[in-house]
Amino acid sequence: MKRILPIFLIFALPLLAGTSSAADCTSAAQKAARQENAELLSVEASGSDCKVKLLLPGKNGEPPRVVTKKVKG
Repeated sequence: MKRILPIFLIFALPLLAGTSSAADCTSAAQKAARQENAELLSVEASGSDCKVKLLLPGKNGEPPRVVTKKVKG
């Protein structure tokens, strides 16, 4: 039983750390979408940054466009 806990921690801690960075990326992406008045399409953690895909509304009768930005997570 004593061997199981350290092994569990070795595998569980990186997963838990990834969850918090995913949450950070999600909140940063939502903030970027609000600032751009855009729809959030996708979020991907990329090292210490987050890759965010946004759908920006069209201007002056132009169709909407998709942009990809890097934001701090």
